[in-house]
Order: sequence, then structure tokens, then C-alpha cells
Amino acid sequence: MYTWIPEKVKQAQQILKARSIKLEFKFNSPAKQDEIQRCEEDLGFILPISYKEFLKFSNGANIFCSDQPRFEITQTTPTWFADSGILIQSTSSLVEFNQNQDKVYVEDDGDKKYIAFCYLGYIGTGDFCSFDITTYANSEYKVLDSQHDYSFDDWHAEHVIADSFEDWLIKLFDEVIQNNRRPEYWIPSPL
Repeated sequence: MYTWIPEKVKQAQQILKARSIKLEFKFNSPAKQDEIQRCEEDLGFILPISYKEFLKFSNGANIFCSDQPRFEITQTTPTWFADSGILIQSTSSLVEFNQNQDKVYVEDDGDKKYIAFCYLGYIGTGDFCSFDITTYANSEYKVLDSQHDYSFDDWHAEHVIADSFEDWLIKLFDEVIQNNRRPEYWIPSPL
């Protein structure tokens, strides 16, 4: 399913190099099926098929990231944190990442309506991307821009940015490759 990623990385690196921008792409070893199942059990939700297939390709990734950290990373830094790049959570960090976001965004009635899957360290604001679990269709969820200044109701109503995880990932790369813009295509601005 993700055989296109190496070519997209190569194309993005060429565009960035031409602009004298040095960003890296860090992919992890593939997740095993039992790791994905355990993650879903611990999370309490089914993950969308395109995200599960990505985890089988790379169990999390940090894309469009700087090679030099902006902050000191210590043993107490949470596993879901990135000080640069677009950090796609792995099976080992997804539950903790959601628990952290739930402290702020889950409604008082405890009704969870999203699965946070990506921390936007590149932006550095606390924003993240999530799956809208109220939109499950064809084994997929819509992807939301989960701005830290707004609630789920705002995200759900106005901030749908992709129809699936794979659609979202393709758009990230294409914004750089085709439009010569930064990868967060839903926040227009030049590189």
C-alpha cells in the first residue's frame, strides 16, 4: 500500500534541497500485527485500515523534521513528543499520546470522539491531527486538524482535512512537491 513513499521522499528532498532547506525523514521498523492489535485494545478503538497499513510499513515516523533538536530531549520527555517535524505516532506511543490529549479535549461526559495520531512538532504550537471516530465508513475515519485553541465540535464542523490517513499523507508530500509549500497544506504559507 505504501510503496509510493520512497519516491515521494526523494522528490520532497529535491525540492527542499533546491530551497536550501534541510529536513529529514525518519521511518521506523514495521509493526507486527500483534502490536497493532494490542494498541487497539489498549486504546479501546479500531484504527483505520490505511493507518494500520502504514504501521506495517513503518511503526510511526517523523517526517519533515530537523536534524538538530531545538530543545533538550531527556528521559522524562514523553515518547509522543517531537520538537520538529510531523510525528506520526507508533503503536508504543499512540495510547500515551491520546491520554495526554484526552486530559484537555475529552468532554465532561467522558465521550471520546477522536483518536489523536500525529503531533505537529514542525508548527510547535501543540496542534495535532486526529481521526474523527464519529465518521467511520469503509474502514476509515476522516482526518481532523485538531487545533489546541478549539474543541472537538469546532474541529468536527470546520477542520476536516482529509478523507483517510493515506489521503492525508499524500497531501502532505504533494504540498511540498507540487505546490512548493510547507507540508501542512491546511495552513497555507510558503516554505
